[in-house]
Amino acid sequence: MTDILRIFFAFACCLLLVTRTAAADVELTPGEQALTEQGKVIEVAVMYDFVPFSYVEDGQLTGFVADLLKLIEAKTGARLQPRISEWSDSLQRLKNKQIDAIANISFKPERTSYTLYTTPYYEIPTVVFTDKQFGNYESLADLSGKHVGVLKDIFYLKELSTREDIRISTYDDYGKLTRALAFGEIDAAIQNLTSGYHYATKNAYTNIKVAGEFTLDTVGREDLRFGVRSDRPAIQSLLQKGLDSISDQEWNQLINRWVGVSSSDFTERRQTIALTPEEREFVKNNPVIRVHNESNFEPYNFFEDGLPQGHSIDFMRMLAKRAGLEVKFVSGRSWNDYLKMMRRGELDVMTNIVYSDERSQYMLFTKPYLRLAQGIFRRQGTEDLDSIEKLKASRLALPEGFFTYQKLSQESGYNLIPARDPLDALMRISTNEADATIEIMSVAEHLMRKYAVPGIVGSNPHQVMASEPLSLRLAVTTDKPILRHILQKAMDSLSEQEKRQLQSKWTGSGALDSNYLHLSGTELAWMESHAAARICTSRSRLPFEKTTEKGDHIGAFADLLDVIRHNAGLSVRLVPVDNFSQALSYLKEGACDLVSRAPPSLESTGISLSHPLLQESLVIATGLDEIYVHDISQVQNQTLAVLEGSHVQHHLETVHPDLNLRLYPDLSHAMDAIASGQVFGLIDTLPSLSRAIVTEHRSDIKISGELADIYPATLATRSSDKTLLQIVNKAIQSIRPEQYETINNRWLQAPVTAEPPDYRLIIQAALATTLLVLLMLVWNRKLARLNANIRDSRNQLMQAHEELKVKNRMLEQLSTTDRLTRLYNRLYLEKAFEEQLARAEQVNGYSFSLLLVDIDHFKQINDRYGHDRGDAVLTDFAAVLKGSCREQDIIARWGGEEFMLVCPDTRLGDAMAQAKSLLYSIQQHRFAHVGHCTASIGVASWQPGDSYQSLCRRADQALYQAKGQGRNRVCREDETPSAR
Repeated sequence: MTDILRIFFAFACCLLLVTRTAAADVELTPGEQALTEQGKVIEVAVMYDFVPFSYVEDGQLTGFVADLLKLIEAKTGARLQPRISEWSDSLQRLKNKQIDAIANISFKPERTSYTLYTTPYYEIPTVVFTDKQFGNYESLADLSGKHVGVLKDIFYLKELSTREDIRISTYDDYGKLTRALAFGEIDAAIQNLTSGYHYATKNAYTNIKVAGEFTLDTVGREDLRFGVRSDRPAIQSLLQKGLDSISDQEWNQLINRWVGVSSSDFTERRQTIALTPEEREFVKNNPVIRVHNESNFEPYNFFEDGLPQGHSIDFMRMLAKRAGLEVKFVSGRSWNDYLKMMRRGELDVMTNIVYSDERSQYMLFTKPYLRLAQGIFRRQGTEDLDSIEKLKASRLALPEGFFTYQKLSQESGYNLIPARDPLDALMRISTNEADATIEIMSVAEHLMRKYAVPGIVGSNPHQVMASEPLSLRLAVTTDKPILRHILQKAMDSLSEQEKRQLQSKWTGSGALDSNYLHLSGTELAWMESHAAARICTSRSRLPFEKTTEKGDHIGAFADLLDVIRHNAGLSVRLVPVDNFSQALSYLKEGACDLVSRAPPSLESTGISLSHPLLQESLVIATGLDEIYVHDISQVQNQTLAVLEGSHVQHHLETVHPDLNLRLYPDLSHAMDAIASGQVFGLIDTLPSLSRAIVTEHRSDIKISGELADIYPATLATRSSDKTLLQIVNKAIQSIRPEQYETINNRWLQAPVTAEPPDYRLIIQAALATTLLVLLMLVWNRKLARLNANIRDSRNQLMQAHEELKVKNRMLEQLSTTDRLTRLYNRLYLEKAFEEQLARAEQVNGYSFSLLLVDIDHFKQINDRYGHDRGDAVLTDFAAVLKGSCREQDIIARWGGEEFMLVCPDTRLGDAMAQAKSLLYSIQQHRFAHVGHCTASIGVASWQPGDSYQSLCRRADQALYQAKGQGRNRVCREDETPSAR
């Protein structure tokens, strides 16, 4: 009996082991497999009061993490034992290697010495809860004068307590904090979003809401991960594989159960990529990557309102989030400076950069993520720069270090003027310091509109070498190939919908002059692998298109092709042909990729048609005496002329093979055949026939009927080139209606005559009025000359007036802006002061204040680091001022390293509070190369009888007092210095 029991027990243990192993959904290494053996337990520390992620209810652990641990057990076959304790105790046990792992840990660089992190599995923000009457929370200014509650010993309490205008109370747990808000003991509660929602729902606190997300320099969204003791890498990889194997449906079930819909607008599951062990080790050792941030490459990469912004900035954040990395943007440098920093290893990543052989010597590039067309921008009224020779004869302002600048600087004959950024280049053209610039069209259009740069026009000549589209990529330093692999993997993991939404946000309709067009990774790769799309175009087929002897491409299709190049970033090369038949032959032979004008009836094996590019009608022209033709059946037995090798011939032979067609080399010979009676009529498109009749003055030919009211113009390509067809179709759909209207009015407008006019009646009327016209002509001739002179004088006067308005606008902008920092200058400040002074004298009780800010020891910065970096500090300092001040404040560069702020409707006490807040922002900011800087601030407020000079003098005296007391402080007029 005992032996039987032993056998049964052994069989049960084996069955249990087999069952557990069979449950695993992932492939494990031997080291990971050893962790799933019978009796092995992995202890995971969890919190007891972190609602709804891990908390104890009725003596049992419950919440998001409890269910997540069960899921990972099912996926891996491991046994995960929760160990409930205080957070601080759990973290100390992990540090002392007394526990295997910990849940709900956030990444901190200082913890990497004793923690192996998994990728994040969730992200939750810290938010501001208020009563429903509060309004929205956008910044700390909204809490000024309020009573605010926070959790006891929370890590941002120290920083929050420095704000003298905010009253702080602390609470032992989130439940008590939420109750205090609900019962009106405090005005606002800063806490974890999900915990706040939990207690509000549990206790039916219906009078509170989320006013906004709480952010400080030290406070961001909390990323929840598993942390593993540093000597247990197998546990970390086991947990990571378990997380990676959880399906989207399983994640959604977890989220819906524990987080709920109410907080889903703020929280989100961290979508992370699966990294190799080597890549995870890189992320662990290099958690923060340094990424360049330009000043004025809008809308892709720029610095505004104290923050990096733009398509490339958001794109970089998305990639870093997928990889579990943090991004530190480096602002305030020129493009050339960033290239030098990459050479020296002071920067990790550059976004929106174009590949070149020279750059590849010290940078590694990802695949392209955007492809954008360039244009040539020049002063209004100057000659169009449509050739290399004209470009070389012009002064070209280009951002120093940009791809086009480097490319042209290596070629002879170009007169290049280095600019700081695209905006600077455009301003130089506007002020006649340069003649033209070559820039991405969407960038130039955005900057000209936003900054009201006057007197500049752009063109998109595809024959000019330097205007070819550019492919934007990411680049990393050559010593970080793993980072390039991680970023590429993150790029590949983004869905087309995510990329489309991002592109629509920054470059969609309403954001730019160009229409929104999203290209997939496959489409971008196609354009990268082809030097250009070869398009067969007709040598002479106006008004649709014509290729001149000089190689110029004109006509309706030529204009549409420019729009397609702009919107899709498509490189093109023209292949002129005599007619459609030759173009079709070239297409089938592989000598071109597209045919510019194909009939809608083209049905050929291996040929595909695009969406309609234009909607035309097919008409017939006859002699004057012929009746109106309503239908093609009326001419079934007639001899009809058609152009030899044309798309119309191909269409008629396909759709109406019984027609008696006679072929002619051009429209002129075909119309002669009508006039001589050789053929009944000529069939072609309405725009072509109308233009031919008018230009050749054919009074013996009329358009007698419409044979097909819809005869769309399509492009043809090989069916094997599906990607090219997708690109072309997207580009056609992106053409705006007003662009179609402009092109139609320019090239395709032509009336259709339903019945021929009675020319005999016209001639009789003309003879009857000729005598009267001759008599009137003598008298009107002199009057016409006088009117013409008056008209010319008026036009010249209006043109001069418009030019004067533009120059005045430009001069006003330049005269009131500091060129280095782009802040207002002293001239503008004096004007703003006068306006404030007038209001203070007129409005009872109104006052305003001045803040005079001086960078401490700035001369030492110049002496130690050089004037270039000193200038960079000034521009960065200006950005800090803009980001830290109110919208109504007027910020100007006073001179050198001194800045002046005019604060409307601000009394002395409020101005002091604002100055202290500004001083703190300056102290916390890290200036590239230089590190931390401090400043001294003098504050003065307007008093009755004050003038500009007297108020500035008091602010200057207060500043002098702050410097005398040791700098890095705020002093107000006739007062002792405030505490730091």
